[in-house]
Amino acid sequence: MAAADELSAPRTRTRDILDFPLEDVISGVCMVVVVGAVLWGVLTRYVFPQPAAWSYEVATIGFAWLTFFGAAAGVRYRLHSDIDVFVAMFPQGAQRAVALFNFWMLAAFFAALAVFFAVHTVDAHKSLTIALNLPRSIIYAPLSLASALMLLRHVQVWRNPDRFQMHEANIT
Repeated sequence: MAAADELSAPRTRTRDILDFPLEDVISGVCMVVVVGAVLWGVLTRYVFPQPAAWSYEVATIGFAWLTFFGAAAGVRYRLHSDIDVFVAMFPQGAQRAVALFNFWMLAAFFAALAVFFAVHTVDAHKSLTIALNLPRSIIYAPLSLASALMLLRHVQVWRNPDRFQMHEANIT
């Protein structure tokens, strides 16, 4: 009943902000940055006399961001694999217990990741990247945000499985 009420409830500014596909936007930008940095690195290495030393570093940072924000999008659209062949044979009550156990285990994992990356962000802020001389926290702070987004999306999908449009996986 709560899921139906949530679907029929008027949209609010807070709900619009929470439903904004931030992970999709960041993942898309990171993909462009990674491809652009790698192409520029190849171009400068083989065409120009001085290769761009920063291109590898930018591609590596962009790829880390892409991986975690892409994982958050996977949680949002329920694209991560579920292997429920064995659990499907359980009685309904046992299936519900396994689902609750899985929910809390994943929620704890996402929360632990967010905290771990936040702590690591503070620790890594003192050291600098080699080519760009940026604080290494630029790598870990977005990973903490992406982990928090995974937790948020996990809870949102649990509360209302129809909240976000699911994409069908093509495995053929």
